[in-house]
This record gives sequence, structure tokens and C-alpha cells, in this order.
Amino acid sequence: MTIDVTTQGAANSHGVYPQRRAGEELAKLLLVYNSYRLTVSLILLGLAVAHHIGLLDMRGFQSEIGWVAGCWLLSTMAVGALGPTLANHPDGATAVILFDLVVITFFVQYGSELNAGLKLLYLVTTAAGAVLIPSSMTVTGVAAIATIAVLFDSAYLVQRGTIATNELLSAALLGTMIFLISLVIQKIVQRLSVMEKIAEVASTQVASLEELNQQIITHMTTGVCRISESGRLIPINSAALQLLGLTTLGKEVPLGELHTTLSNYIESKQAGHSIDAAPFKPDPDGKPVIAEMVAIGKDFNPEFLLFVEDFTPINEAAQNLKLNSLGKLTASIAHEIRNPLAAISHASQLMRESVTEKTEQEALWKIIISNTQRVNAIIENVLQLSRRLPTDLQSIDLEAWLRLFIPEYEYGCEPEINVEYVVEGSVDKVSFDPSNLRRVLTNLLDNALRHAAENTDECRVLLKLSTNSTRRFAYIDVLDSGAGVDEQNVSRLFEPFFTTAQAGSGLGLYICRELCASNGANLTYDKTLGGWTRFRVTIPIKESDQ
Repeated sequence: MTIDVTTQGAANSHGVYPQRRAGEELAKLLLVYNSYRLTVSLILLGLAVAHHIGLLDMRGFQSEIGWVAGCWLLSTMAVGALGPTLANHPDGATAVILFDLVVITFFVQYGSELNAGLKLLYLVTTAAGAVLIPSSMTVTGVAAIATIAVLFDSAYLVQRGTIATNELLSAALLGTMIFLISLVIQKIVQRLSVMEKIAEVASTQVASLEELNQQIITHMTTGVCRISESGRLIPINSAALQLLGLTTLGKEVPLGELHTTLSNYIESKQAGHSIDAAPFKPDPDGKPVIAEMVAIGKDFNPEFLLFVEDFTPINEAAQNLKLNSLGKLTASIAHEIRNPLAAISHASQLMRESVTEKTEQEALWKIIISNTQRVNAIIENVLQLSRRLPTDLQSIDLEAWLRLFIPEYEYGCEPEINVEYVVEGSVDKVSFDPSNLRRVLTNLLDNALRHAAENTDECRVLLKLSTNSTRRFAYIDVLDSGAGVDEQNVSRLFEPFFTTAQAGSGLGLYICRELCASNGANLTYDKTLGGWTRFRVTIPIKESDQ
């Protein structure tokens, strides 16, 4: 993308900034020139006072020089007080220069017997006019007036016999020099003005690009961090704070305070090792992220940028690919499995009816029926998973929703079933598909009741709703007093088709976790300090839900 920034665009982007800046610069130059005027007028006035009181005896020094110097001193004070006003007035600097030419003319007239060097003051004033006056025509007119004044003074002094006729050549050379200096300084000022405009346009373009880059970085969903020379991480945009769980932009964070996976990755990349980035969770209850570090600069000490991205879309893409593949596979084999399965089940029923002594074949028949039902249940679960409808996220008040769900669940269970409901603190609303949440909790409660009954005679489970300390996540815990899962099987607990129950399909917990993931939640298993078996559904609380 190319950004075209013109001088007009620069003026528009800053309003009256160019005019204000030009006035400020002219006021500074006028102040410098006024300092020169103050110095010369004080020197001449000091000489006049010294001559008058007898400290110096200067032959031919006229008292009028002191009066003119006094007037010039007063004008310097006026210019010093009115500097900004004169600088902003289009003819302010011109008036000062013309006044100085008149003053210098009087100095030359009254001080002709002292030294002809007073005429050099014309050069300084003309040069100052070429810098202070913006109009080239006016500057040329000032140079012409100064030249005429020099020639007139010389002619007048020759007529009076004060100076020799050959001094007219010096006056002519001085006039020519005045014109040349005026033209040269005009060219220099014009060139500097063009360069200043170019620099102003360039600075405006750089500022615009910097603002554009800042806006892009600020609104990026990818987190951007810089690695300082001391090896610390500095988050640059808010996405980096959110993804890495940090708090302050621009604050250096030691690598030791970061996740181990991230700190090891940064240290390896800084050491020049080739290492692949691995996803990790800065917050155990948060989303997985993945980081990539890039070196910028070609010197021996390049800087490093760290880009952090949410790994959830990649997981979802992989999940969708997995589900699509699973759907195609199940659709192609479901018919081939179901027909033989139905035939086996039907044949077993006919065999049972034709056998007179059913006691001998009863056990074998039950094995056939139970296994055919189990295979059919597996096919149903896989088909249901592969044909899952898109998630319909809704804002749910978990406390109220669970109070309605529990009686509904208990109504379809045996009378002695008791699900105890506990709420710890207030929990903000979350986004979740109600049908998915109902299916997940139903499956988890079924498992909890079954395992609680196996370990104790009381079919009782605990459903607890809570939130974490930062109120960023809501927890739905399903607890039971069962024996739990063996340590060796915990890592495989959510794998498809893994089960420790003889009649289980091994897809219940897998489906529950997949449903949670599709809603941006997470399902985990652990043991509480009290020895209870706990399945926890962690649901992020978004700002829009609070």
C-alpha cells in the first residue's frame, strides 16, 4: 500500500500548523537580527556618551550620532516587544529593514569623517532583509534602495569635498556587492525553503506511516512483543497482553516469569538454534497459543520480535478436518455394518424361538444380543458426532440454567437419584450452546452416578458452579465419590474408543470434550484434595457477557 502525502495534505493534516511554524521561525530570525541591532546601537551610543563626557577624544565625531543611536536603541526595544506581531504581519520585517536603512544613512552622513566602514552596515541589513522578507521583489527593492543610498551618500560627500572622487568606484563596488549578496542569499533562502518543505512533507509522511503502523499493530488479533537487549519480553499491543496473560503495555517481563515453553523457545532462538514453535497455555484455564520469533536488522546485534497467535482456530480447523474425515468414513461403512448386524440380531431372535430348551442357550443368546446392541450404540455415537450441527452460541445465566436442568435430569432417573447443587459466589453469563451443554452434563452425571454406585451404595453426586479469582472463567464441576480413574489411564481418558467399562463405547467423554471445544470451553479430569473424582468444564467469561 502506497501513501501519497503532498504539501497540501501536510498542511491539511496539521491545520494551520505550517503557517504557525513559519511565523515562529520568522520571529526567531527577527530576534537574532534584533540582537545585532541592539549590539551596534549600544556600541555607537556608548561611543557617543564616552566622547561627550571626555573619556574618548574622537576627532570629527558628531553628537547627532548619539541621538540616532538612541533612536535605534529604542526601536530595538520596540521590535523585541512586538516581535511575534511583526513576524506575523506581512510587512512587519520590511518596515524594520527600511527603518534600519534610514538609520544607517544618517550614520554614514554624520560619521563620514570617522571611517567609511560604516557603509558596510548596508551589507548586513540587506542580507538580513533577504532572509526576513518573504517577497523576492521586495528584497530586490530593498537592495536597490541600499545601493542608491550608498551612491547618493558618496556623491553628496564628493560634492562637499569630504571624500575624493575615486571613492565613487568603491561606492559602485559596494552597491554591486549589495545586489550580489542579496541575490545569493535569496537563492539560498529559496533553496532552504524548498528543502524545508520537502523535510516537512517527509516528516508528515513518516508520522502518517508511524500512526498507520501503530493502528495496525493496536488492532491486530496477533500479539506483538519485542525482545529487549537484556533478553526481556516487552508487549507492544493489547492482543499480546490478552494472549499471554500480561497486564501492562511496554513493561519488561523477565523470561523466568513466562511460561516454560515460551521462555525455552525464546532462549533457543536467541542462541541461533533452529527450533519449532510448540503451542502452550499461559493460563491453565485459557486458550492455547503459539509463538514465533523473528529477527529484524542485519547487523551483528539484531532485534527480535515475537508474534503470538491464538492456536484455537488451528485446533478447530484440525477438528473440522477430523470430523469431516470421520463423517465420510462412517457414512461409507455404517450401512455395511448395520445390515449384517441387523441380520445377526434377527437370527439370534429366531434361534431363541426355535430352541425348546432355552436354558442351555440363554447365556450365548444374551452375549450375542448385548454385543450387537453395543456395536449399534457405537455406530450411533460416531454418526451423531460426525453429523454434529453448527454451534448455536447463546448467552446463558449458568446459575438459573442449572437450577432448571437438575430437576429435569433427575426426573428421567430412578427415584433414589440425588444430585446436589452448590453455587460458590456469583457467576457472570457465558456463551454456550444450551443443547451441547445439556448433553455434556447429562453424560458426565450419568458417569458420576454409575461410578458412585459402584464404589458406595448411595447414588449421590455433587454439581458445583464457581468462578476463578479474576472472574475470567466459570467452572462447572461434576464430582462423585467413586474410585476414580487409574493413574495409568488418565492420559487416555478422552481418547475415542477408550473405555474401562465392559458395556461402554469409549466415545462419551471424547464427545463431551469435543462439544466443549466447539463452544470455546475445556473439559478436564482430576482428583480433589478430599478424594472426590472431578470432571471440570471451564468456560471463558467474555467481556460482552459480563
